[in-house]
Amino acid sequence: MDIRPIKKQPQSTAPLLPTSIPDELVAEILSRLDVKTIVRFKSVSKSWNTLISDPAFVDKHLQKSSQKQNLIVIWNDNDGYNVSRIPLHRLIGNPSIGIHSHNNSHYLERGCYIAGSCNGLICLFSKYFYITENVGSRHVGHENYSIYFWNPSTGKKSEKLGSFSYSTPLDRLRPFHTLSNSFQFGFGYDDSMKTYKVVAFHAKENKPAPVTSEVKVFSLGGNCWRNIQSFPVIPLNGLNHRHTCLNNGMHLSGTVNWLAGLNDFYSIHEYRYITNVEDFVIISLDLSTETYKQLLLPQGFDEISAVWPVLMVLMDCLSFSYDTKDNGFVLWQMKEYGVQESWSQLFKISYQNVQDCCIKDYYQTVCLYKNGDMVIFAKPQCSNQAVIYNVRNKRVARILVQDCIDWSFHASVYVESLVAFR
Repeated sequence: MDIRPIKKQPQSTAPLLPTSIPDELVAEILSRLDVKTIVRFKSVSKSWNTLISDPAFVDKHLQKSSQKQNLIVIWNDNDGYNVSRIPLHRLIGNPSIGIHSHNNSHYLERGCYIAGSCNGLICLFSKYFYITENVGSRHVGHENYSIYFWNPSTGKKSEKLGSFSYSTPLDRLRPFHTLSNSFQFGFGYDDSMKTYKVVAFHAKENKPAPVTSEVKVFSLGGNCWRNIQSFPVIPLNGLNHRHTCLNNGMHLSGTVNWLAGLNDFYSIHEYRYITNVEDFVIISLDLSTETYKQLLLPQGFDEISAVWPVLMVLMDCLSFSYDTKDNGFVLWQMKEYGVQESWSQLFKISYQNVQDCCIKDYYQTVCLYKNGDMVIFAKPQCSNQAVIYNVRNKRVARILVQDCIDWSFHASVYVESLVAFR
């Protein structure tokens, strides 16, 4: 039987595939994934676990994750709080999908509050109030505080840290009246020390002298609070509990910022009588040097309405909003932090020209999206009412909200991260 010769196959010109993927490419691919998936990949191999745990990779992932923002909101129920997250691009693209308490929900026990968020890490604080009676039926109010650090993306939460107490005599006629000058908190990142810091302060009456402040700082990795220089002017949220969450300390570029009053207050209630725009100022605490500076508000701010102005951080810029007496809403942004001349009016909304529904009652700006063309407004405090306003076509879309969200509690934009606390 004849055996046919085997024809020699032509050699392929296609390049050979590498036997392994370079570590740089692996890191690039993994950094684009969500935190839940990345954490699962830690078990693939020791090398992947080492890579994912590397601080350089954590920073790389955070930079990419910052482009995928989430809205974090607080649901208040009888037993405590539920924290929910929803991708912002989904909500903007389809408001009818709504915000539901079961979306990526995490439970916080009652008495636990959010001080702020930074780089995907959330600072929580707990407050416990009780009253004792001293000799002569003199009542003393006590507040015990503790802080925690929590990464909702990884599910990691620290033990109780930084506990301290504050006591003050109470009015004998109103012994169960809670403290009117409780501590307020701010949270941010100190780039010089590569650590996170918590700022706590409260206003102190010193009649007949003006109100002063006590300021404490706690560094992640430390074990105690340190007293620092008091505020040169008093942040208004230290005096005004109705607007505490609307004017909470705002972290930006290694600083924490508050709206403050220039006047010397002799009572914690005198803030109500601020009637001049010149009496408002921004007080900024540099977390690296722990020193203060004052920033002026935009020169276009020239009137005060019944609704107080609000300081916030939107799209990585210090922002300032207020209602006008001609039934409008104005939003300014400081394009270059600390530079007075960089204040720019982002938009002015005339409530009469808004189609579909009036947003006058939704004066809390939750966030901006797509270069500021889309704005989410919500009623402060507990509410199931929120809208998306399109600045270009002046149209309003209602957001479907299940139950009531405590928007003023600390609704904010959140980014996923692998940031850990030590």
